Amino acid sequence: MNKYIEIAKKSVTRLNKFEVTLLITILALTAIGFLIKGEVTINTTIAAIAAILGVFCVVLGAKGSIANWIFGTVEAFLHIYICFFTHIYGDMLQRLVYNLPMQFVGWKKWKKRMRDDDSQTIHTRYMTWQQRFLTAVAVAAGTLALGVFLIYFGPWMIDTMQAIWPDMQFKTLKLDYDHPMQLWLDSFTTVMSVITMYVSVKAFVEQWYMWLAINVAYIAMWLMSASEFSFMTVAKYSVYLINSFYGIYMWNKLSKD
Repeated sequence: MNKYIEIAKKSVTRLNKFEVTLLITILALTAIGFLIKGEVTINTTIAAIAAILGVFCVVLGAKGSIANWIFGTVEAFLHIYICFFTHIYGDMLQRLVYNLPMQFVGWKKWKKRMRDDDSQTIHTRYMTWQQRFLTAVAVAAGTLALGVFLIYFGPWMIDTMQAIWPDMQFKTLKLDYDHPMQLWLDSFTTVMSVITMYVSVKAFVEQWYMWLAINVAYIAMWLMSASEFSFMTVAKYSVYLINSFYGIYMWNKLSKD
């Protein structure tokens, strides 16, 4: 345990000014978002801690630091806890079955690609054109399949599952959307996020182009939303978008060093 704490501490203390600025900006937006919600409870406090850990995870990920998996693992456990007590079981299952295990897989895979120096960063690499093509096909097919499913079977699935668990809620899956295009953006971001996590584990530079597309889609989706939290969410994903460009720059650089 002490080894992981030391790695996390060392990685945080080595953040440069730009990374610290990104970190502070996202943390400030996250804090404002929680203040807007107003209610402060044990669960909202845990959610705030999870959000902070998530911010460290994405900034360290852009840096190519293996410590991002440490923060990601703790954040995943906290997020699962929050989803359980807020009855958002769909997101909870995704985190439990996929995101959490991938944190351990990511740590193991990145450990093999560690540099010999003391930077705690990894050697990144590029996909082949065949891998890029297959990834694009998987994203397109997955988005289409999920979108069609949501259109024709989404309401039935929600009714069926809520008949079993009356208090069950869904993070993004809805009976209706504020704008028809949101359904396809929702499908795209869901499928793309799952596939991009796998690409990240494999240490491919292309993951950051994929995160960039995901962030653009999230911004577009929330701009169409009538939710009171739309502005803050758009602002947050806008900073994540900047982090994606930074990730592209850093990972291209790490692939050449």
